[in-house]
Amino acid sequence: MRVLYLLTGLLLVGRSLSCAQPLSSAGALRYSVEIGGLATSSPQSPFWLRTNQYNTVPVRGSFGTTRLGIVRDYKPRSDSTIKHKSRLDWGFGLYAVANAGPKPTSDNPAVLLPDAYIKVRFKYLELYGGNRREVFGLGDTLLTSGFVAWSGNAMPFPKIQLHTPDFVPLGFTKKLLAFRAGYAHGWFINSYIQGGYLHQKYLYGRIGKPNWRVRFYGGLNHQVQWGGHADYLIGTPLAVNGHLSTSFQDYLALVIGIYPDALENARFTSFDGTNRLGNHVGSYDAALEWKGDKSNWLLYHQHMYDDASGLALQNVPDGLTGLRYLNHSIKNSRFRFQRVVLEWLSTTDQSGPTFDPTARYQGADNYFNHSQYIQGWSYRGRTIGTPFIMPRADLTPAIGNGFAGNGYYPNNRVVAWYLGAIGTFRRGPTVTTRLSYSRNFGSYKQPYPQVFHQLSTSLAAQWPINKWPGMLLTTSLALDRGELLPDSFGSYVSLKKVW
Repeated sequence: MRVLYLLTGLLLVGRSLSCAQPLSSAGALRYSVEIGGLATSSPQSPFWLRTNQYNTVPVRGSFGTTRLGIVRDYKPRSDSTIKHKSRLDWGFGLYAVANAGPKPTSDNPAVLLPDAYIKVRFKYLELYGGNRREVFGLGDTLLTSGFVAWSGNAMPFPKIQLHTPDFVPLGFTKKLLAFRAGYAHGWFINSYIQGGYLHQKYLYGRIGKPNWRVRFYGGLNHQVQWGGHADYLIGTPLAVNGHLSTSFQDYLALVIGIYPDALENARFTSFDGTNRLGNHVGSYDAALEWKGDKSNWLLYHQHMYDDASGLALQNVPDGLTGLRYLNHSIKNSRFRFQRVVLEWLSTTDQSGPTFDPTARYQGADNYFNHSQYIQGWSYRGRTIGTPFIMPRADLTPAIGNGFAGNGYYPNNRVVAWYLGAIGTFRRGPTVTTRLSYSRNFGSYKQPYPQVFHQLSTSLAAQWPINKWPGMLLTTSLALDRGELLPDSFGSYVSLKKVW
């Protein structure tokens, strides 16, 4: 009942906020205010209410939330303005989240800033700095279950990035070929390891002119977690006096992905000399797009890699395969599907079950775990890559505590199927549903004695309130049933005003 009173109060507060005067009605500024709350039947919130939310939804318990946003975006432009006018533009984004209910922790503080960035655009290039919500890979960014290397599941952290936000056509090919590229440096601030850095880059190409029905995409992204120091590294063969190298010379080696120039020295130990510096994660991506008069289809695959064997495709078929359908029909029907996504994730191969340090491709890739970085490919307790590879703390106590091997990610051999869909009623809400079913095998280091099954689903509806333009009422229900996660049922309700 206390939770019910909390939700009712939040709705009343949201209703009063909707009557407030806009902060600004001129220029390119846009504002948003959201008041909401989540109630759950168990100490852990359901998977699809918290996944891919940039860690803005606490894992534990019911809560209330207030969310404020302000964005200055670029002015609209055409190809002619790129060539002649408005070449230089700027913008910024600020999105603040304040949660009340669960006890704040270092991984889930009461106040978060998923967005706090400034950006500058010149022609096709953009430079930005700060926290920014984003994903990396080829696929459906809106409805995906989560891209394999960088999914939007973890809290953003500060970066400086130079990139092309959109595909840039090559003029000498008469727009037959186009590319997207980016290069970034980031800081893992307020983390379990101090002074850690991120190196990130991506390069994608497109074959096909804008008016072609069929276009092909391909490329890769590459992330490296590197540097830093921690007490748990002191006295181990993993670091020099608890410190991992941050020299520019070693940075160049990890950017290229080559072995360092020595087996060991004053900067690093033989662990780096034999395994390369840093924790490398990424994916090769390929996609095929077909554009019809009333629909659009996208078939994509993200081949994940965690070390050299993955780069050499020794772990095929591991990765994410998806099919996205967009409906552009404008028939005046009672209900219309706008978008449907089907995805299949497999992470069970891992270049074989045996780790052989003397082999060219060592095998047993052990996705997202790392000896130097004991929380692996995560930030503030959340997986940066696919959310189906979960931290130990998310699992049921019987599994998380009963199988103590394989570090932070004890269950990284997973097969998952996923369905997501968005549809609209002619006189009603926009409805979004997500459904996932996974089979979980543990790891090669510690296989589970049996396959653990998990079903997670959610249903959400967004209702525009015609009386107040820009006002949306969101209602969501979600359910977890299975053997991997605690059984849970939850609901999220919010009012959001955008102007």
